[in-house]
Amino acid sequence: MPSPGPVNRLRWGRLSELFPLRVLFSRTDGPEVDHVSAASSLLRWLRSCSRLEVRAVQGREEIRPAGHHVVIAASERTPGDAEVAALAGHLRAGGGLLLLGGTLAAWSRNPGFAELAGGRPGPAGPRTELRVRPQPGSPLAQRLDEEIRLTDRLQLAERPVEGVDPLLTVAWHFGDQVVAWLRPVGAGRLVHLGLGCVPEVFGSTAYQQLVHRCVWAAAGMDTPAALGVGLYGYGAIGREHAGSIVAVDGLELQGVCDRSPQRLADAAAHFPVSAHLESRSLLEDPRVDVVVVGVPPTLHLPAVLECLEAGKHVVCEKPFALRVDEVDRMLAAASSSRRTVTVYQSRRWDPDFLAMREAVRRGAIGDPFYLEAFIGGFGHPCSYWHSDESTSGGTIFDWGSHYFDWMLQLLTGEVVRVAATAHKRVWHDVTNADQVRVDVAFEGGEQATFLQSDVAAALKPKWYLLGTGGAVVGDWRLETVSERAWTGDLVEQRLQPAESPATVRLHRPAPGGVDVTELAIPARAVNGFYRNLADHLLLGEPLAVRAEEAKRNVAVMEAATRSAAAGGRAVELRA
Repeated sequence: MPSPGPVNRLRWGRLSELFPLRVLFSRTDGPEVDHVSAASSLLRWLRSCSRLEVRAVQGREEIRPAGHHVVIAASERTPGDAEVAALAGHLRAGGGLLLLGGTLAAWSRNPGFAELAGGRPGPAGPRTELRVRPQPGSPLAQRLDEEIRLTDRLQLAERPVEGVDPLLTVAWHFGDQVVAWLRPVGAGRLVHLGLGCVPEVFGSTAYQQLVHRCVWAAAGMDTPAALGVGLYGYGAIGREHAGSIVAVDGLELQGVCDRSPQRLADAAAHFPVSAHLESRSLLEDPRVDVVVVGVPPTLHLPAVLECLEAGKHVVCEKPFALRVDEVDRMLAAASSSRRTVTVYQSRRWDPDFLAMREAVRRGAIGDPFYLEAFIGGFGHPCSYWHSDESTSGGTIFDWGSHYFDWMLQLLTGEVVRVAATAHKRVWHDVTNADQVRVDVAFEGGEQATFLQSDVAAALKPKWYLLGTGGAVVGDWRLETVSERAWTGDLVEQRLQPAESPATVRLHRPAPGGVDVTELAIPARAVNGFYRNLADHLLLGEPLAVRAEEAKRNVAVMEAATRSAAAGGRAVELRA
């Protein structure tokens, strides 16, 4: 490891309405570790936290007592005695200090700081994948996975640090190594997070979440109170929403509203909630902070506006709306009421999509420029309102709500043209089209096609994505669930293609041909949407599904509907 260089940049900010924050990073002389550059992605993420204001200042400044400020440091420069004295005064006055990666080891080369910290870690171990486990009951544990995988170098402890509260452990050599802990110092709190020795880890959302939680711990903030949630409509997906809400720490299901006494009875039979036949009584319940709007799309606008007027945060089922002007009205109402509106784009957490998106984001196929996406088969549409064009908006707004959301995350340029065609040839008892095809053109020349068909006897791949350096293909898996009847007979049920994750393969040019690699599919993040919602509303962490992004989806689907009605004539737009 090269000798540490001087501090050459100070980054600091303040956590508005909660506690001030300073962030300090220093650069080493060598190329192995560059905390200033590595931390840029972390700082961008912290800036996106709604309760965190971060600003950068060039030049060096002295560390001095700052009341209840929290100082975050990722530095390999050993502080001088005067700086240690300032840090000690800062902590004893009630401030917080968060040390990332190898900072504790470097700063503990000063004996005064080693005494302040209560001990020093040993050398960093080899780079490897670590299984990080939040300590149950700690300020970090709420809504995090029981095990988080990060590639890093573990700061091994020479001896246990006394008088600390463990926050995170890492499985190491058939034991548990404490990798993050909190130590009270005077009226303040010193938190050590011994992760961040490998610069790339700073770009991991999981690591960024751990840093943010450690800031809360260093500030001595109590875990925020839970939020009450009400369901506005309890249709086919109502039980899914209710089950997810009940399972997520920080959310409490309080009430369900539906015009059907039978559906209300079903909700009450499975969940301890109050039942409401009218929306007004649900929205007047002071225990309800967030409302999930689960009525058909044609009713989204009045329902969302009613909830916002009542002062509630809103989760709207997809599609957000059928027209962009409806979205604009809802966004304006959310802004004026200072409430959050988001859209239940739950398939952003589908493991096969996440595998494909990760490959694209790390540049595995170069610049993506052409996408074909397909869903369907040959089968009778359902008899629910999804198949009624006057209620649902039509076939384009069905699976298209998910597929265009995926598409616009993979091809991020501005949409400039949409053309669509529709067929009505087989299923005449429903009003939706049997098949729709939508072609999307982007400002940079990229192209995408979405095909949904209920008359497709042969399946196309789920995804066919070309890039300047390779391709990704997602092939449907045709799976069968087998069980034994009470008679002992074998019972087999063929799953619909969409009920299984696709097999995703990466194709890259190689000497003499093409290398094909099957991508590993990550484990599904259980209740990912609602965990993120709670993290956003309670801790200010970034919202995964912003309503402005859902507006782009609606703009494309509205233009496609207009194009299909006009016989396929292209519709120009800017989205």
